[in-house]
Amino acid sequence: MDSLSAIAEELSLGTLLAATLWLGLAGGLVALLRLALDKLAQRFNRYRLQITRLFPLLRLLIWTFALLMTVFVILHLPQSALLAVGATVGVAVGLAAQDMLRNLISGVIMLFDRPYRVGDMVRIGEHYGEVKSIDLNLTRLHTFTDDIVTIPNAEVMKQAVVNSNAGELTEMIAVPFHVPATTDIATLKALAHEAAFCSPYTYLKMPIAIAFEDAVGHHYLTKVTIKAYVVDVRFERAMASDIMERVKSALLLNGITYTG
Repeated sequence: MDSLSAIAEELSLGTLLAATLWLGLAGGLVALLRLALDKLAQRFNRYRLQITRLFPLLRLLIWTFALLMTVFVILHLPQSALLAVGATVGVAVGLAAQDMLRNLISGVIMLFDRPYRVGDMVRIGEHYGEVKSIDLNLTRLHTFTDDIVTIPNAEVMKQAVVNSNAGELTEMIAVPFHVPATTDIATLKALAHEAAFCSPYTYLKMPIAIAFEDAVGHHYLTKVTIKAYVVDVRFERAMASDIMERVKSALLLNGITYTG
């Protein structure tokens, strides 16, 4: 009670209004920062991932500075009373919101350990998509079905995370298909390579690889896998669809049966 009384004595309507205004300015600065980074990412698309991943760290720095200024400069609360009240509140919050605290701690760890970054294509559990935001307590994925999946950071830390591009703008895409085992390998390789090479989504500065292996279905088959790099991770599915369309058309023109 003495600690609360000491804090109450230091507060006035003017300081409370000043603190509210200061925190409001911090929130506005964070919103403007996000808007500016989004505009920069659109203008300099080649550096989109590097630009967008700056936001989580800058936001943390802005809010940390704003809170410290509010408590120690604007409100100018007595440190002894603040520590006493903070310890009491900390214990109460810790008991009442353990899951939230675990998420916050995991979020801070992820800012430095970085299993993924904004813009990466990742699989977390059964969910796969682009990382749209990394908050202190939540990670949001944008899936190819246009859903936004929200995952608590504590859950992320408990399981394996598959990162397809690890901070790079490009990633390797594998497009598999099957043909009868009697099909000429040289012809298949030429058709498959041309399909990938002609796709507008293929990053031609990286190599295109064609892999073959035997497979068994209702008949003996050859499994062909086209491996090529996409120019931007956002076009992953578009590239796979475009290459498959070109493969089917080429097989049909050459009288080769497509078996899936």
